[in-house]
Amino acid sequence: MGQRVTGFTLLELMVVLVILGLGAALATPALVRLADKLGERNERDELAQYLQNLPVAVMNRGQTYRIEATQGYVTLNSVTEDSPLAPPETSEGYPRIWVPRDLDYRPNGACTGGIVHWELSGGRRFSHRLEAPLCRPRSEA
Repeated sequence: MGQRVTGFTLLELMVVLVILGLGAALATPALVRLADKLGERNERDELAQYLQNLPVAVMNRGQTYRIEATQGYVTLNSVTEDSPLAPPETSEGYPRIWVPRDLDYRPNGACTGGIVHWELSGGRRFSHRLEAPLCRPRSEA
């Protein structure tokens, strides 16, 4: 009877596990939302970078390039088949693009300007305005 046993009781261990489980249950939805937002931001940045680098690729090729107008949203690959620049990787038909009017890129890198609408894999939509002559993408709501 004089011996003292050290360690944790089963009840103490269960209480700790319940507290850890509750903490994980509260943190998981926030982490999932954060991962989704970061994935969407990455997609948007890749598309903006594609539009940013397109005039330079056209200058290097030395030929006019046209992104033809589409009737609503279509897959990016169907619009950029003869692009001088490889489009961003796509998954399951996304991102999709809608170009209301033709965008012409001249051999000197200048373009006619316009607007490009995007639909991402999560169904979110956004637009880039391309202002002539440089056509740097500017995000719109």
